Amino acid sequence: MGQHFTRRRMLQLSGLLTAGISLSACSSENSSADSPTSAHPVTFRFANAAETSSLDVGTSGTLETARISAQILEPLVRANINTGEPEASLASDWSVSDDYRTYTFTLVSGVKFQDGTDFNAAAVVKNYQRWVSVSQDTASNSHIEYLQILSSLNSKDGKTPLVTDCQEHEGKVIFTLSRPSASFLRALTQPAFGICAPSALTKNLSLKKFPVGTGAYTVTSWDGRAAQLDYYTGFRGDKPTVERIIFTAIPDAEKRFVAMLNDEVDGYDLVGGDNYVELARHGKLTQPRDPYSICYISFNLQNKILSSREMRSAIAHAVDRNFLVKKYFPQGTNVAVDFLPSLFMMKNEDTSAYYTHKTDITADRLKEAGYKGEPIEFYYPTDVSLPWMISPEVIFASISADLVKAGINITPKPVPWTDGYLDIISKPSETRGLALTGFVGSYRDPNAFLSRVLAPTSEIISQAEKTKAVAPDVDVEASPLPVPTPSAAEKDREELVVSYREILEAIRNADQLIDDQERKEAYTAINLKVAQLMPAFPLCYPVSAVALGQRVNYYPLSATAVSEFALANVKP
Repeated sequence: MGQHFTRRRMLQLSGLLTAGISLSACSSENSSADSPTSAHPVTFRFANAAETSSLDVGTSGTLETARISAQILEPLVRANINTGEPEASLASDWSVSDDYRTYTFTLVSGVKFQDGTDFNAAAVVKNYQRWVSVSQDTASNSHIEYLQILSSLNSKDGKTPLVTDCQEHEGKVIFTLSRPSASFLRALTQPAFGICAPSALTKNLSLKKFPVGTGAYTVTSWDGRAAQLDYYTGFRGDKPTVERIIFTAIPDAEKRFVAMLNDEVDGYDLVGGDNYVELARHGKLTQPRDPYSICYISFNLQNKILSSREMRSAIAHAVDRNFLVKKYFPQGTNVAVDFLPSLFMMKNEDTSAYYTHKTDITADRLKEAGYKGEPIEFYYPTDVSLPWMISPEVIFASISADLVKAGINITPKPVPWTDGYLDIISKPSETRGLALTGFVGSYRDPNAFLSRVLAPTSEIISQAEKTKAVAPDVDVEASPLPVPTPSAAEKDREELVVSYREILEAIRNADQLIDDQERKEAYTAINLKVAQLMPAFPLCYPVSAVALGQRVNYYPLSATAVSEFALANVKP
């Protein structure tokens, strides 16, 4: 599996690393700064697999932004590292009304933000106002993180968000919901809902400079490629062994590997498939995560060609996912049968038929769709390694080869990750066709996956609702989005005609269920509906791992890839 690296090969790769990204220069640039704890702070040097375009989780939906922000901002409730269930953080306790629509949070007292201002209920309400503002900013991909609790699509009338109000009352914070929700508390554990000091926000509720929170670390410096965080001496928790964190971006997997072998980093994310054995030979530990991410192709349903369900089905049947996974993904990665990892145990056996690689079905679907070779733009990110695909360019090449072989005319659209790839593929467009994408689940609930997959279509759904309101006498109930009439072979299978409205209503109903078994059954049925409508095409559940050097005694691995570095134990 691994390959033996000769001294010559090591020197070559080391030269590439030095030419591309100088870690030592980055680290030493700020190392002379006075430490809040000691002259020689215990430092954890961690290599991210992508650059960080912003430290504001309200404007950047990337994993790297979330990872850094989570060390600075604390949420009201945090996820238990083993179970993912909500537990106390800035909220010491909470109560729920009998109708499950009112949540009252008791806050930890005597806490100061890192700039010396008070943490209190008014600060939480101000952050809630910021979340509402961000959720309405569809120009940024990060708004997707907030749609779970603030989108009107979660309500029956299509106008009311799940959370309708957040108020301060006698020092406590009260959230009012429009309906019961089993996922509400879990959603609050995301880094996106970390509480920022109001003094660090502008009048329009964006960050003035750096995030300021109540967490264990503060930002000392950041230049987009590297960020230095130092221990906040006013932190109310136990003092961490790690006093300084240096996050450095190394997009290339081989360069991250060499940096580890050269002891230039203490840990790095996304170990390449060929590097496990060699890391072990050098005494480095690799910690694999549970498969809690999804790699998929998003369909832009505003594109006239892809508005046809038959066309989307043709593309799904054209891609050989088994070859893709075996050839280009780490061992342990499985082909996806839906958009929910196996951890949820909500697999629907009937969904596989909709995604199986069968070129004869592709040919039939292309005829049914009336496809005449029109070009379809296919977007993919470059110059980056991601938890759901370490080598995006290679994955794109394999998929596009399958599509071209099936007679589909593909126009490649490479976009550098640092150019805002996620924002570009989520903006409204009538010309964009396919996009290679994915994400790591941000909280332990099926809605963390389904809501994010469906979110890019929210604008189209809203337009469809408005159309119905203008012409109530027109029967559009069965299909708020263009769904073609079933082919002759399908006319006797009416279950294939499914609408977004139906799926959203099913998710809304499932989210109100308290019984675990009932929820599993409900989401299992939803998985089939999503496969029938096919708003996106799931590829696989990728496995990823973190590599750790000999100085690291303990690293708090998280399935969400966002770990608390304050819990890590590192030798001086």
